[in-house]
Amino acid sequence: MTSDEVLKKITDFYLNSRDFNGIIITDISDDLEAIRVALRQLLGDGKIVMTFGDKFPNPHILAIEPESRDEQLVKLEKIQFQEPKFEDWGGFKIQTNGIGCCVYPSKSHLATVVDARTYDGRPYTLALALGEPQLAYRAFHLRVLEFYRNDPRYHYETDDVSGSTYSKADGSIDGPDDTFLETFGFAYDKKVTRRYVAAFLIYLSRLTPEHQQRWKLEEFSEDTFLHPDYAKTTAGHWPEKESIFNAFLEEERIINEMAIRCVGKPLLVNIHERAKKPKEFAFLIRPTQKEYEGFVQLLDKMISDNLDKQFFNGKIPLTKSELDPGGGVVERPKGTISLLEEWLNGTIRFPDPKPKDDMIKTFRDIRDERSKIAHHVRDDHWDEGYFGKQRDLMSRAYGAMRTLRLIFTNCPSARAVEVPDWLYKGDIWTY
Repeated sequence: MTSDEVLKKITDFYLNSRDFNGIIITDISDDLEAIRVALRQLLGDGKIVMTFGDKFPNPHILAIEPESRDEQLVKLEKIQFQEPKFEDWGGFKIQTNGIGCCVYPSKSHLATVVDARTYDGRPYTLALALGEPQLAYRAFHLRVLEFYRNDPRYHYETDDVSGSTYSKADGSIDGPDDTFLETFGFAYDKKVTRRYVAAFLIYLSRLTPEHQQRWKLEEFSEDTFLHPDYAKTTAGHWPEKESIFNAFLEEERIINEMAIRCVGKPLLVNIHERAKKPKEFAFLIRPTQKEYEGFVQLLDKMISDNLDKQFFNGKIPLTKSELDPGGGVVERPKGTISLLEEWLNGTIRFPDPKPKDDMIKTFRDIRDERSKIAHHVRDDHWDEGYFGKQRDLMSRAYGAMRTLRLIFTNCPSARAVEVPDWLYKGDIWTY
């Protein structure tokens, strides 16, 4: 085969494959040494690139940018051709002997043969057709997620490191809105002051044309970096830390287990599972007063409204005596935060009460902020500062919940409750 014939076969295979796959080197021709000569020339001319399965485990997809031309040439010369053996891995033929090697048309060559009109309305599919790596990502303004989060026809979930969204299988969506984004993550500017959605081209390319265009409108073109744990898990590594929202939920669970062991009753009414947590219990996706105030109200519900008054029943009075306007005495129920403070002060001797006092103050500050919201009607407005304001509030809320858990550990019975190593060490992402 001539080098032109080899290039055509490589290009046709790439553009007609399911996911813009590379062709296995041994599938190009039986004359393997002649293929080596042709590939050497095509590499030198900048018309192809090659993957070898050593930088990324699956050479059948161009996951990342290829190595330099010189490095590819060195590896091409080292290939020892032999009768290949293959196994089927999820529909892909994976060579199990020798060096796995696949060949792709280069970006410069694809630019001369791809008709962009073939991918009209599919900008991210076009990017792959033009040779962009499948795990190249694009960053988007957070508000692109609002459509999916707020539309009950979609399943939407995120742990603030990664997430997914797709049409529910209940027949409520068909046609162009029936779409699926297998995974998205988050990205940040260099100062970690602005947060963005991040999605890889391979998953964006599988959106319907209408949704690809929806995302394209929200694309952010300046420099960003991926959330460290999203980058790690994408590369096949274990995550390094947990999000602060998951940490908060884990503290809730452990506090209740400790309370049951120590007192025989749960302290909290509801324990929220990660998979079933409120969708709004996450970093804001739109920096508006309405979004922020909605989060404050939710956070207070998960703290003060979640403290079970029955936990204190029989230990301290649940009401307090007050004079009414007519001079009579009435019994009024105590607030849950006051009950918690009174019970702690009467039950535990604190060598240093400051952490406990700071915890109570944080709970009250969140409660007071919610009360202000409930008693005022204000116009909504946009302010990028709400991102930082929410992060600070959530950090305080988590710190207070962690203090409450540490207080319970003073009870001997609570020490049998296992605390995950990551929580014990504080391996938590606050962004």
